[in-house]
Amino acid sequence: MSKEKSQSDRKSLFKVLIYIMIILAIMSIVWLLPRIALGTYTPFFSVSSESMAPTLNVGDYIVVKAEPFDNLNVGDIIVFYSPWKSNDIIVHRIYDIRIYDGEKVLITKGDNNYTNPEPDPWYVKKEHYIGKYTGFKIPYLGYLALFFPYPVNYLLIVFIIVMIFIMELSYRKNEKEDNYN
Repeated sequence: MSKEKSQSDRKSLFKVLIYIMIILAIMSIVWLLPRIALGTYTPFFSVSSESMAPTLNVGDYIVVKAEPFDNLNVGDIIVFYSPWKSNDIIVHRIYDIRIYDGEKVLITKGDNNYTNPEPDPWYVKKEHYIGKYTGFKIPYLGYLALFFPYPVNYLLIVFIIVMIFIMELSYRKNEKEDNYN
């Protein structure tokens, strides 16, 4: 009987490991495929301010693609690192394009004329630019990223996987104990 229980435990463990591998494979595909298809390391962003309302609202989850800096035009919505605070990421529309010190620079402005009555007071250079908004957004999904920023979101995913693993093992163990009694 102990040999049967041992084999059964191994089968349960193997099944749980298969579940985890499937979850990890799906997560990898969901994470890697957009990066490859859109040509950018960071294809998703959460809108965190009202500066682009009504076009984009707080909590919108937007999709961004790599577009060559030289192909950008007035009216395009872009994502870029703030020229003043390198950790801040901004989503604004290109208001004007100029040449400054021999290089192309972008003048940006948020669509919300109440909070952004004037163009931004900086030049967006190529090194600040991340990508161009594709026009695809998922309303409210961005709140999850705002509430659980990197790396907390990844830790949360790992925690969920570990919990699934533990719950599956304990369920299988209890099921087997019930069958033996």
